[in-house]
Amino acid sequence: MKKLELIKIVITVLLCSLLVVPIILSNHSWPTHARNYLLANAQSDTGATNTVSAIYLGYRAMDTLGETLVLLVSVTGTMAILVKLGKEQTDEETTSFSLTPEKRPTNRLRTHLLETVASKLGPIVLLFGFYVMLYGHISPGGGFQGGVIVASAIVFLALGTEVKSKLTSTFVLSRIESLSFLLLILASISGVFFESGFFGNPIKSASSLSANFIILLNIIIGLKVGTSIAVMCIAMMGGSHDH
Repeated sequence: MKKLELIKIVITVLLCSLLVVPIILSNHSWPTHARNYLLANAQSDTGATNTVSAIYLGYRAMDTLGETLVLLVSVTGTMAILVKLGKEQTDEETTSFSLTPEKRPTNRLRTHLLETVASKLGPIVLLFGFYVMLYGHISPGGGFQGGVIVASAIVFLALGTEVKSKLTSTFVLSRIESLSFLLLILASISGVFFESGFFGNPIKSASSLSANFIILLNIIIGLKVGTSIAVMCIAMMGGSHDH
């Protein structure tokens, strides 16, 4: 059985090598037409100085919508698995008897040092996340990067305090996530009514406001990504679903 697995691994490596080696040994230069066009026209077309933001929220906004759909499906599937596992664990606990004292799942590995550090870092990381989100059109960052940082901040806040907060409630976070996805859909079709196309910038004609649409999309995507990841992390930590 081990020899068979080894043979499969060797064959897989050889096939991958056959695909990659010709590309590495090729003398043809990489195409530069698209790169040169984006460098020359990204800011004027979208209003974003950050070319990366201009690409994924301007030229390839449909791909971004697809990525948010993948994230939505992933979160839904993960939460469904966690809920099922939680129910099975609850059923096992009700049918078994234990003389050991109960421990709260979220506090099992927490220490005073962790709680103190996490509670202090949480607000700072949250502020930095919103900064990365809001200024992603003119500096490194954007909605996805800022959203991950915001999710980290929410996890810090969940670890650093035992007091229930709306910001660490999976019920509230899931509602923000749903609202953010709805706003993303509305923003994507808003350009149709202004004859600028799907995901078209409805305020592109006003040159001084052209970047505002990118900023809006970064905020929406940042909230969507941040709340999605935060919901999964808090649920894995044993967080509550209180209203």
